[in-house]
Amino acid sequence: MLQYFLMHKDQECGILILDEQSGKIIKYQGNGNGMSPYLGTANIEKIRKWWELRAIPNSRFNKQTTDCNNAKAFLAKNLGLSITDTYWIKPVEVNLSFDDVKLTNSKSPFDPNVSLGGQMNKHWDLTQKIPTLVKESNSYFGQQCINEVFATMLHERQGTAIPFVRYTTSSVDSTQCKCFSQECKCNAFTFEHIEFVSAHEVLESQKTRNEQSLYDKFISICESNNIDVRDFMDYQIMTDFIINNTDRHFLNFGVLRDTSTMKLIGPAPIFDSGNSMFFNDDGKVVHTRVSILKQQISGFYKTEEKILKKVKNQNLVNANLLPIPSEVKEFYSNAGIPEEKSSVISKNYEIKLQLFSEFQKGKTISLYNERRK
Repeated sequence: MLQYFLMHKDQECGILILDEQSGKIIKYQGNGNGMSPYLGTANIEKIRKWWELRAIPNSRFNKQTTDCNNAKAFLAKNLGLSITDTYWIKPVEVNLSFDDVKLTNSKSPFDPNVSLGGQMNKHWDLTQKIPTLVKESNSYFGQQCINEVFATMLHERQGTAIPFVRYTTSSVDSTQCKCFSQECKCNAFTFEHIEFVSAHEVLESQKTRNEQSLYDKFISICESNNIDVRDFMDYQIMTDFIINNTDRHFLNFGVLRDTSTMKLIGPAPIFDSGNSMFFNDDGKVVHTRVSILKQQISGFYKTEEKILKKVKNQNLVNANLLPIPSEVKEFYSNAGIPEEKSSVISKNYEIKLQLFSEFQKGKTISLYNERRK
């Protein structure tokens, strides 16, 4: 058993005891200064969950390349460091500062990828001026990476003030938005003075009232921290619906925080839209309106019709600026997706456009109504 300080930059958040073989946190005692994860509310149960989510998934952990038993032990060996925030663990008997260990320090011996979540293969390229995330898509014809570039194009055309991450590929012609690679890249949106706090942490920072939905709770906590995320959430919900993003779970959106004042700044930019555009369909059957609305999604609700009901400002997306189906077919064909699958993607996307048009005109999107038809 080893004893560490949980640190936020050079501020001590508390003391934890960690089993170095298993990587499990045995004990945590916060010091009550509001610096701990979960907006300063972390206890032992929350810290264990935070540590588990911080480690890379077991599916991406390669025991042969390390001398660690599992991903959590590997995380501990690398002091729990991350590119997206300034938390780390410091052995109590060692004199270290954040400047000594931070991943952007060229002399740092620690692996920047030990806290990089998600199932897709990915890594940080720290040779660039801004840390660059490189994602690899080796299934579904590489469509998940292509989808990130498509989502970027969609947001750029909107000319929106809503923040979003811009993805490119190594073989993209930026003037024509072509993508022929299974690899996509984006710049980090966090820096030493700005960090990411996931929606999961925000939601778990307070208890939920029985009458309050998780969505309303997220909005309320943000408002209590003096940031307004309603427009952001409306825009993200609608664009996720349009591109059929089924994976907006609580770790791939959130808020930004000033690492010095610990005050929330605003919503983090939209990122991680790869699980969209019907990427895991067999590519042969065009959806019906019923089958599209029957899809299960992750996030606040299990269906799209329920999350759409939370939208207050339906005009944040300009439907006239959205790509049309023929453009979608051409985009995916040029990206290397087989012609048949590209055609099906565009036809399914056309159904989403029809549903979205009806939604903007005030019609309730309802699986029940579609089944009655």
